[in-house]
Amino acid sequence: MPKRISDVSLHVYVTPHALHRVTETVCRVVDEYVADRDIFAWRFTLPVECDEPTHTVLETQWRLDHPAAEPGERRTYEIALSLVGEARQLTKAGIAKLEQRLVLELSADEPIPYIVHALQRENFDLEENRELI
Repeated sequence: MPKRISDVSLHVYVTPHALHRVTETVCRVVDEYVADRDIFAWRFTLPVECDEPTHTVLETQWRLDHPAAEPGERRTYEIALSLVGEARQLTKAGIAKLEQRLVLELSADEPIPYIVHALQRENFDLEENRELI
């Protein structure tokens, strides 16, 4: 049976120390989200290049919020999440709630610049579509 794949991309502008806290928070929120569902989830974190538009937006946001400060070790990271499961368990409304929860939890201690968005897609059965691969 085909599965739904929900990809959540969270970009944050933080120090390496804050990134550790952010990734722990993301893992906890996702673990709680998938706890009672038959959903497989994984996460990876990547640095974003300084010439990427996402970095420029987040760095500018931080500089506007902290006009007298220097960014120091701050940089932009993408925390990419993929969740795979039945369509009834990965609804748009459910993923929107996950995004909202991530944002609320990330901003609990101190506000950090972020951009979050999600995409959903249906995968295809590899056996049925073997000739396409």
